[in-house]
Amino acid sequence: MIKSGVIAVLVFALAAPTPTFAESDASHPESQWRDLATEADQKRLDNWRNALEIGRDGAVQGGEGDKLAARNPLFEDAAALPDSNIPVGLYACSVTKLDGDPTGGLPYIAYPAFRCRVTVDANGRHFTKLIGSQRTIGWIYEAGNRHSIYLGTLIYGYEDSLTPYGKTEERDQAAVVQRIGPKQWRMVFPYPYYESKANVMELTPITE
Repeated sequence: MIKSGVIAVLVFALAAPTPTFAESDASHPESQWRDLATEADQKRLDNWRNALEIGRDGAVQGGEGDKLAARNPLFEDAAALPDSNIPVGLYACSVTKLDGDPTGGLPYIAYPAFRCRVTVDANGRHFTKLIGSQRTIGWIYEAGNRHSIYLGTLIYGYEDSLTPYGKTEERDQAAVVQRIGPKQWRMVFPYPYYESKANVMELTPITE
């Protein structure tokens, strides 16, 4: 598990008023996520639909269309449902990479589910991918009725400290968080720094 000191570093780096997404609505007014996000991440988040479409097309052209269809509506850009706030708890979180780098990536690769945790404290809603060789830790910010925004940082499994968000582009993590089923959420990471056009994390609650 990630040490408490690591979490404290990110709290210091990201604690701020609640941000929002470009598609805000009357019941969720615009907030300050753009004040926290890097310029590169603002562009990525504003173009998440385009990234997801390119990722889907790349997977289909690579002969993986049946795998996409079998997991509907996970990869559909219009899948978002009202109430994007993901509840506190443990989750099974599986990452799928779409349209990998042509120099060696795959058009579609789905990893087994890992364990993730969502908590809420005085600083806001916190997300941690608890296990795996590549983890992410950061904050989820309300953005509208159908979207939240995740800003975090990449940490490798062998590390016990992290680089704060905004300090190193290749470590920065940005995603659109959406509810897509009664007990199903996704995090769409558009144009990640490594390997693919879009990464999609599917999250379903773990009952203990």
